[in-house]
Amino acid sequence: MSRDPLGAAEQAATAEEIVATLRHDLRNCFGTIRNAAFFLKRKVAREQACRDDPRVEQFIHVIDEEAVEASALVDDVVVQSRMPALRRTVSASARACVHTAAACARFAGTGIHVDVEAADGTVELDPDELALAVRCLVENAAESMAGGGVVTLRGSVVGARYHIEVGDTGAGVPEADREVITRPFYTTKPGHLGLGLNIAARVARRYFGTFAIERRAPCGTRACIELPLGPQGDPGDPRAPGGLEPPP
Repeated sequence: MSRDPLGAAEQAATAEEIVATLRHDLRNCFGTIRNAAFFLKRKVAREQACRDDPRVEQFIHVIDEEAVEASALVDDVVVQSRMPALRRTVSASARACVHTAAACARFAGTGIHVDVEAADGTVELDPDELALAVRCLVENAAESMAGGGVVTLRGSVVGARYHIEVGDTGAGVPEADREVITRPFYTTKPGHLGLGLNIAARVARRYFGTFAIERRAPCGTRACIELPLGPQGDPGDPRAPGGLEPPP
């Protein structure tokens, strides 16, 4: 079985999403504890019975201090446990990244075809990360078409930006899910982490781009990544991401 050319990038991106989500959630919890301790401290100051027992205020102070220490500890552990940076920012062929994403996409069932058209364009980023982001969108589109279908993958130059669009002919995003579909770990598919859209959005933002997902008329979903074009000329890394040769 051949090695997944984007495997290392996927592992790093998944770990980054998990760590970022845990850090955010834990800091919110510690913030709530501190707010509760502050409220209790003010209330205790007005209660004679509590003033007669200095341990009450002391324990509230301990709760607040421990919440501060725990929050700082979380930050330290996050920094120390981050995987070594795997990304390499180079002048890369966006077209090669798009084709690599299509070639490496994994589909659980049969009957899925990816229709790819991509124009030349140079972008400044890690080509493995861009290919992974697009692959996430292609796989997400394929999963929305349980009976099979065509995933359209387009790459084009629009002004000073490179536009990547992934479309499907599935049922589309239900209105009730519009607000939650891009939340980490949200998924309606058993066995999935629900991080694909988050990875795509994070990669786009990292390289000063944008990410959007919307309903597609008359049916289906369209996901778009836009990135600023880099200096024109021969890419610094002429190969496709993951060491694959770009298609002719």
